[in-house]
Amino acid sequence: MSLRIHAFPPSPRGFKALSFANHIGIDFEFVLVDLTKGAQRTPEFAKLNLNQRMPVLEEDGWSLWESNAILQYLATKKPELGLLPKDERGRADVSRWMFWESAHWDQACAMLIWERFVKGLFGGGPADPAEVEKGLANFHRAAKVLDQHLKGRDFVCGALTCADFALGSPMILAEPAGFPLEDYAEIRRWYGRLAALPAWSKTQAMGQMPAAA
Repeated sequence: MSLRIHAFPPSPRGFKALSFANHIGIDFEFVLVDLTKGAQRTPEFAKLNLNQRMPVLEEDGWSLWESNAILQYLATKKPELGLLPKDERGRADVSRWMFWESAHWDQACAMLIWERFVKGLFGGGPADPAEVEKGLANFHRAAKVLDQHLKGRDFVCGALTCADFALGSPMILAEPAGFPLEDYAEIRRWYGRLAALPAWSKTQAMGQMPAAA
Protein backbone atom coordinates (compact mmCIF):
# COMPACT_ATOMS: atom_id res chain seq x y z
CA MET A 1 0.00 0.00 0.00
CA SER A 2 1.51 3.32 -1.05
CA LEU A 3 -0.20 5.61 1.49
CA ARG A 4 0.60 5.40 5.20
CA ILE A 5 -0.59 7.52 8.11
CA HIS A 6 1.72 7.54 11.12
CA ALA A 7 -0.34 8.59 14.13
CA PHE A 8 -1.36 8.07 17.75
CA PRO A 9 -5.17 7.75 17.63
CA PRO A 10 -5.95 9.03 21.15
CA SER A 11 -4.22 12.32 20.39
CA PRO A 12 -6.54 14.92 18.82
CA ARG A 13 -4.07 15.73 16.05
CA GLY A 14 -3.58 12.07 15.22
CA PHE A 15 -7.31 11.44 15.50
CA LYS A 16 -7.91 14.29 13.06
CA ALA A 17 -5.94 12.68 10.25
CA LEU A 18 -7.20 9.16 10.87
CA SER A 19 -10.87 10.07 11.21
CA PHE A 20 -10.78 12.07 8.00
CA ALA A 21 -9.09 9.23 6.12
CA ASN A 22 -11.68 6.83 7.49
CA HIS A 23 -14.50 9.18 6.51
CA ILE A 24 -13.45 9.51 2.88
CA GLY A 25 -12.90 5.76 2.62
CA ILE A 26 -9.40 5.90 1.20
CA ASP A 27 -7.11 2.88 1.48
CA PHE A 28 -4.21 3.53 3.83
CA GLU A 29 -1.86 1.72 6.14
CA PHE A 30 -2.06 2.84 9.76
CA VAL A 31 1.33 3.01 11.51
CA LEU A 32 1.12 3.51 15.28
CA VAL A 33 3.35 6.22 16.72
CA ASP A 34 3.15 5.35 20.41
CA LEU A 35 3.74 8.64 22.20
CA THR A 36 3.76 6.86 25.55
CA LYS A 37 6.94 5.08 24.46
CA GLY A 38 8.60 8.03 22.73
CA ALA A 39 8.23 6.56 19.26
CA GLN A 40 8.16 10.06 17.78
CA ARG A 41 11.78 10.62 18.88
CA THR A 42 13.33 7.71 17.00
CA PRO A 43 15.79 8.41 14.15
CA GLU A 44 13.46 6.56 11.77
CA PHE A 45 10.54 8.85 12.57
CA ALA A 46 12.70 11.98 12.46
CA LYS A 47 13.43 11.16 8.83
CA LEU A 48 9.72 11.62 8.16
CA ASN A 49 9.32 14.74 10.29
CA LEU A 50 12.26 16.61 11.80
CA ASN A 51 9.83 18.19 14.27
CA GLN A 52 9.38 14.71 15.76
CA ARG A 53 5.63 15.11 15.92
CA MET A 54 2.81 13.07 14.50
CA PRO A 55 0.73 12.70 12.41
CA VAL A 56 2.69 12.19 9.23
CA LEU A 57 1.34 11.08 5.87
CA GLU A 58 3.80 9.06 3.81
CA GLU A 59 3.22 8.32 0.14
CA ASP A 60 5.66 6.96 -2.42
CA GLY A 61 8.73 8.20 -0.57
CA TRP A 62 7.20 11.63 0.16
CA SER A 63 6.13 12.74 3.63
CA LEU A 64 3.67 15.43 4.68
CA TRP A 65 3.32 16.70 8.22
CA GLU A 66 1.00 19.20 9.93
CA SER A 67 -2.40 17.65 10.52
CA ASN A 68 -4.42 20.32 8.73
CA ALA A 69 -2.21 20.09 5.64
CA ILE A 70 -2.79 16.33 5.69
CA LEU A 71 -6.57 16.84 5.76
CA GLN A 72 -6.52 19.20 2.81
CA TYR A 73 -4.27 16.86 0.83
CA LEU A 74 -6.49 13.87 1.56
CA ALA A 75 -9.55 15.86 0.51
CA THR A 76 -8.05 16.25 -2.96
CA LYS A 77 -8.11 12.46 -3.29
CA LYS A 78 -11.93 12.49 -3.22
CA PRO A 79 -12.93 15.89 -4.67
CA GLU A 80 -16.43 14.62 -5.40
CA LEU A 81 -17.16 14.59 -1.65
CA GLY A 82 -16.88 18.39 -1.47
CA LEU A 83 -14.91 18.36 1.78
CA LEU A 84 -12.57 21.00 0.35
CA PRO A 85 -14.64 23.30 -1.88
CA LYS A 86 -13.51 23.93 -5.42
CA ASP A 87 -14.58 27.58 -5.56
CA GLU A 88 -12.02 30.06 -4.25
CA ARG A 89 -14.17 31.66 -1.56
CA GLY A 90 -15.43 28.34 -0.27
CA ARG A 91 -11.90 26.98 -0.07
CA ALA A 92 -10.68 30.17 1.61
CA ASP A 93 -13.47 29.85 4.21
CA VAL A 94 -12.38 26.31 5.05
CA SER A 95 -8.74 27.38 5.27
CA ARG A 96 -9.69 30.35 7.45
CA TRP A 97 -11.25 28.08 10.07
CA MET A 98 -8.42 25.57 9.88
CA PHE A 99 -5.88 28.37 10.44
CA TRP A 100 -8.01 29.62 13.34
CA GLU A 101 -8.08 26.11 14.76
CA SER A 102 -4.28 25.93 14.76
CA ALA A 103 -3.77 29.40 16.20
CA HIS A 104 -6.58 29.60 18.76
CA TRP A 105 -8.87 26.61 19.30
CA ASP A 106 -6.19 23.92 19.36
CA GLN A 107 -3.99 25.99 21.68
CA ALA A 108 -6.80 26.61 24.16
CA CYS A 109 -7.92 22.97 24.18
CA ALA A 110 -4.38 21.60 24.34
CA MET A 111 -3.59 23.53 27.51
CA LEU A 112 -6.53 21.98 29.37
CA ILE A 113 -5.87 18.54 27.89
CA TRP A 114 -2.25 18.70 29.08
CA GLU A 115 -2.85 20.08 32.56
CA ARG A 116 -5.93 18.09 33.48
CA PHE A 117 -5.21 14.79 31.78
CA VAL A 118 -2.01 14.10 29.85
CA LYS A 119 0.32 15.62 32.45
CA GLY A 120 -0.73 13.04 35.02
CA LEU A 121 -0.61 10.29 32.43
CA PHE A 122 3.06 10.95 31.79
CA GLY A 123 4.01 11.44 35.43
CA GLY A 124 4.21 15.21 35.24
CA GLY A 125 2.47 15.75 38.56
CA PRO A 126 -0.78 17.55 39.38
CA ALA A 127 -2.31 20.29 37.27
CA ASP A 128 -0.91 23.78 37.76
CA PRO A 129 -3.86 25.97 38.88
CA ALA A 130 -2.41 29.05 37.18
CA GLU A 131 -2.04 27.21 33.88
CA VAL A 132 -5.55 25.79 34.18
CA GLU A 133 -6.96 29.28 34.72
CA LYS A 134 -5.06 30.51 31.69
CA GLY A 135 -6.37 27.57 29.68
CA LEU A 136 -9.95 28.22 30.78
CA ALA A 137 -9.70 31.88 29.80
CA ASN A 138 -8.36 30.96 26.38
CA PHE A 139 -11.00 28.27 25.97
CA HIS A 140 -13.88 30.62 26.75
CA ARG A 141 -12.47 33.26 24.42
CA ALA A 142 -12.32 30.80 21.52
CA ALA A 143 -15.50 28.90 22.37
CA LYS A 144 -17.57 32.08 22.30
CA VAL A 145 -16.41 32.73 18.74
CA LEU A 146 -17.12 29.18 17.56
CA ASP A 147 -20.45 28.90 19.36
CA GLN A 148 -21.71 32.19 17.93
CA HIS A 149 -20.60 31.25 14.42
CA LEU A 150 -22.37 27.88 14.57
CA LYS A 151 -25.81 29.40 15.13
CA GLY A 152 -28.00 28.47 12.19
CA ARG A 153 -25.34 26.17 10.71
CA ASP A 154 -25.13 22.38 10.75
CA PHE A 155 -21.37 22.56 10.24
CA VAL A 156 -18.72 25.25 10.43
CA CYS A 157 -18.78 26.17 6.74
CA GLY A 158 -22.40 25.16 6.17
CA ALA A 159 -21.78 21.68 4.77
CA LEU A 160 -19.37 19.15 6.27
CA THR A 161 -15.75 19.99 5.36
CA CYS A 162 -12.16 19.49 6.47
CA ALA A 163 -12.68 22.33 8.94
CA ASP A 164 -15.12 20.31 11.03
CA PHE A 165 -12.66 17.45 11.44
CA ALA A 166 -9.95 19.92 12.42
CA LEU A 167 -12.09 21.74 14.97
CA GLY A 168 -13.85 18.65 16.27
CA SER A 169 -10.81 16.54 17.03
CA PRO A 170 -9.91 18.08 20.43
CA MET A 171 -13.45 17.30 21.58
CA ILE A 172 -12.60 13.61 21.88
CA LEU A 173 -10.89 14.54 25.17
CA ALA A 174 -13.47 17.10 26.31
CA GLU A 175 -14.56 15.00 29.28
CA PRO A 176 -11.17 14.09 30.84
CA ALA A 177 -9.87 17.61 30.12
CA GLY A 178 -12.94 19.18 31.69
CA PHE A 179 -13.88 21.49 28.83
CA PRO A 180 -16.46 23.95 30.26
CA LEU A 181 -19.11 23.40 27.61
CA GLU A 182 -22.20 24.16 29.71
CA ASP A 183 -22.82 27.56 28.11
CA TYR A 184 -22.02 26.49 24.57
CA ALA A 185 -25.09 24.69 23.29
CA GLU A 186 -24.20 25.25 19.64
CA ILE A 187 -20.82 23.58 20.05
CA ARG A 188 -22.44 20.62 21.81
CA ARG A 189 -25.06 20.29 19.05
CA TRP A 190 -22.45 20.53 16.29
CA TYR A 191 -20.13 18.05 17.96
CA GLY A 192 -23.00 15.62 18.36
CA ARG A 193 -23.31 15.53 14.58
CA LEU A 194 -19.59 14.81 14.19
CA ALA A 195 -19.56 12.14 16.89
CA ALA A 196 -22.42 10.37 15.08
CA LEU A 197 -20.31 9.88 11.94
CA PRO A 198 -19.31 6.22 11.49
CA ALA A 199 -15.70 7.33 10.94
CA TRP A 200 -15.65 8.94 14.39
CA SER A 201 -16.44 5.74 16.29
CA LYS A 202 -14.25 3.70 13.93
CA THR A 203 -11.27 5.91 14.71
CA GLN A 204 -11.96 5.91 18.45
CA ALA A 205 -11.84 2.12 18.30
CA MET A 206 -8.33 2.25 16.76
CA GLY A 207 -6.72 3.16 20.05
CA GLN A 208 -7.66 4.22 23.54
CA MET A 209 -5.67 6.60 25.72
CA PRO A 210 -4.25 4.81 28.79
CA ALA A 211 -5.84 5.75 32.08
CA ALA A 212 -4.17 8.59 33.98
CA ALA A 213 -2.27 7.55 37.10
